[in-house]
Amino acid sequence: MNDGVRTARRPGPSLLAKLKKSARKQGARLVCRLRGGRKVLGLCDSHGGVLEYIHDHDLLRPHLINCEIVGGATAYGLGNDESITQAFRRFTRAVARFADYDTMVIMLGEVDCCVAMWNRAERRQEPVFEQIEPALRGIQRLIDWLQAQGKRDIVILGSILPTVADAERALQLDPMRQAIRASQRQRTDLVLAFNEQLHQLAQRNGLPYIDVTAETLNRDSGLVDPTFLIDGAVDHHLAQEKSAPLWATRLRAVLDR
Repeated sequence: MNDGVRTARRPGPSLLAKLKKSARKQGARLVCRLRGGRKVLGLCDSHGGVLEYIHDHDLLRPHLINCEIVGGATAYGLGNDESITQAFRRFTRAVARFADYDTMVIMLGEVDCCVAMWNRAERRQEPVFEQIEPALRGIQRLIDWLQAQGKRDIVILGSILPTVADAERALQLDPMRQAIRASQRQRTDLVLAFNEQLHQLAQRNGLPYIDVTAETLNRDSGLVDPTFLIDGAVDHHLAQEKSAPLWATRLRAVLDR
């Protein structure tokens, strides 16, 4: 069974942009070594792009950030080696490739809460909240594997709040997201429950947990605050320039300890 969600392809960066990014990373690596920073590897779905934004804008210096981003990856899919995204296999290969990185950051769950869990619940004729536990087993599998490799510094990041309003559902690029009939309120309730259980999982493993729910939730509507949405777009990501400082502040509090 495949629970990965295919995402629409976006134009890749130009050769010049890639060269500039490579040069910045070499400079950041030098700063990290000279100033005693941490080497952080993000194991993420597409929302891990905010970690790259943090790195590119020097929001966490002297810490060094690299990411293995698997678009459409789900927490549930980590337990399925035949998933479309092959996320578990790609993450484990990334850890081997960046063997000198000492801190692992896991950022998964938005695809689960806004697509995969709803599909699974409908397929199995079960309540959607019962799908949280199987998804968390995928996260636990990845934690167990990392710890078996000697990686002890692991940070768990919660899912962002759903960003797509009910009236915008049909405007999404991904047909699988268009097909989900759950309202933004229902999707938000699922994210809140997922994050709470993910937090508990982190505590059981003695790991730090971070999310930006408190800062991005509009207390009047009970939904994501429009301030953090991408202007002029129907997108399931938060605006990086607005959310990155929140994540960076929370991460620094963990990394600088």
